[in-house]
Amino acid sequence: MARPDPQLLLTWTVVARMGSINGAADTLGLTQPAVSNQLRRLQEWLGEPLYRRHGRGVTPTALGKRLLRIASQIEGALSDAEALRTDVQGLMQGSLLLVASQTNAEFLLLRAMAVFQKCYPMITVRLQSGNSEEARRRIDVADLAFVEDAVLPESVPGLKGKTLIETDIRILLNADHPLAQRPEDEPVALSELAGVSVVWREPGSGTRDRVEAAFRQAGMEPEIRYEFSAGAAVREAVRCGLGVGFVSALSAMPPDLCTRPVVPRIVQSLSVIYQGPLSRPGEAFLVVLEDMMRAGVYAAPRSVGP
Repeated sequence: MARPDPQLLLTWTVVARMGSINGAADTLGLTQPAVSNQLRRLQEWLGEPLYRRHGRGVTPTALGKRLLRIASQIEGALSDAEALRTDVQGLMQGSLLLVASQTNAEFLLLRAMAVFQKCYPMITVRLQSGNSEEARRRIDVADLAFVEDAVLPESVPGLKGKTLIETDIRILLNADHPLAQRPEDEPVALSELAGVSVVWREPGSGTRDRVEAAFRQAGMEPEIRYEFSAGAAVREAVRCGLGVGFVSALSAMPPDLCTRPVVPRIVQSLSVIYQGPLSRPGEAFLVVLEDMMRAGVYAAPRSVGP
């Protein structure tokens, strides 16, 4: 047998509590015949009477009282759903899943997350980081994906993307490296790196993609001797003297590391992609992030050198 119309159960809760069909009709904004028809349909579905008439009112039967308790749970669930809707629209609760390349996670999102949590403390924020390729693969389950370059995966329809900020990629050096002895703003030509050991991020890294493309355009074949899956590991390898690396100009360097500009210039765009329409927490997070950018929060730090 088909399930009852939930509206019939909700009507029964009003009738049973008021003890009056006419009173229930006024409360529900219905006519008395419309309420009586709903009660008739509910009794036909149940197969037993729900109430007894007395004068101008009604009294629930034992079965009617049992059904009232059940119907009240539905009424309560609907009230909870309405309260949830109010909270979500007011960003009083909810969740936000961000996926990001490591560059975006380290230099864009952590500071923005701190500001966002102060504004919306009841929103749960989760951040999953990897490289740009991995972030693109997760866009179907995330609210927002932050990657290098706004390249939209063809496998996921309805994606939108935009560039948030453009920044240079700089060469990363141990402070004792010969190239680190030149003035801070004096660039290093890619041709000077012929035969120099380079420490690389893993395939799929947006930074690596840009640097490899620059090597090829310069007619050079980059040597892959050391490869790491995390930016922190690249920095530690350079610190230990395994070679030079490449990092975003947004990176802040400790005293034993430094960066220098590269010629030809290598530009990296940090971008966001998402499936529309955005969730309300996703919209709010982008507003926070873009406000911080306009305020100059993400200006590149000066390189610390010898």
